[in-house]
Amino acid sequence: MKKIFLTLILVSISIFTLHSGDHQDIAFSFSPSSTYGYYGPFGVEDSLRLDLSMSLGISSRFEAGLGIITELTPDIVDENTIYFEVLYSIIGPRSTASKVAGTGINTLIGIGGFYSHVFSNGRNGAGAYITLTPITLGSPISGRRERALRTNVGYDFINNRVVLSFSIIGFDFYVRGTYRDYY
Repeated sequence: MKKIFLTLILVSISIFTLHSGDHQDIAFSFSPSSTYGYYGPFGVEDSLRLDLSMSLGISSRFEAGLGIITELTPDIVDENTIYFEVLYSIIGPRSTASKVAGTGINTLIGIGGFYSHVFSNGRNGAGAYITLTPITLGSPISGRRERALRTNVGYDFINNRVVLSFSIIGFDFYVRGTYRDYY
């Protein structure tokens, strides 16, 4: 079951990259994740989680993201959360679709949905959330962006729980829409 789950995630991410236009950027991201409530664990337990995602620039201020949060310790990939989100750049444009960089320091706000599954006990969860990333440094044209203090607050409709997730820092590595595409 784990192999099927991971294969579906990889196929979804691969298809996501095929739908980027000439002016859109693509980034791969990773960050450590700390979770409270449900958005991942069914109760509070000590564990380390990794957030792996991919984002696609939709316009100068909007981007869409698809990702997975997976448990690393104590049981590797036992607990997984898939999410989709749409983010908006508040301070300024994140990309200008040219060799001129967008706003280097920005704030992101967005909405999204998630589905979570624990393989060891078969429990599921699904819901919606809002996200705030108060500090981002970098832009697609520079090829890299750091996100700091990301906070997600949501609600799990299946288990009737409030969801809270926090990430101190995240890193985005752009593979399309960078300075290499314009020079």
